[in-house]
Amino acid sequence: MKAIHTLSSLLLGLALAAPAAAQTYQLTEVVPTCGADLRGQVVSSPAGSGVRLGLRSVVDNGLAVLAIGSRRPTPVQLPGGQCDLYVDPRATQLQRTGPRGYARFAFRIPPVVPIRIAFQAVVLDVRPTGLRAASSDVIILQGQ
Repeated sequence: MKAIHTLSSLLLGLALAAPAAAQTYQLTEVVPTCGADLRGQVVSSPAGSGVRLGLRSVVDNGLAVLAIGSRRPTPVQLPGGQCDLYVDPRATQLQRTGPRGYARFAFRIPPVVPIRIAFQAVVLDVRPTGLRAASSDVIILQGQ
């Protein structure tokens, strides 16, 4: 019985001492923009890998919503225009766009591979004349 315990301890120690497989990430932009452009960059830090996203939109001082999830099978039209939502959100982040329509987002990549996450920004402009929505392209993060 002691030999089995010693063997399992040895195997566990070797597994923990072995270097982890390198994780590589790739960002791909898909679908056309509709009044907003989303750019992404994978970054590394001592806390792990992450994605920085920069948004440029035609809506100044609006509410920017970053949808984080998976790609929808069919897009959903947003209110107040011809823009579509292509991401089925599992989480969101909120920011205000500045006077020139810019906003920034950051997302920490979970240490799980393989991974595939879609990001899309929707910018809302509420005016007395009604609601207008712009949407960005979709950025797909793939990791292995």
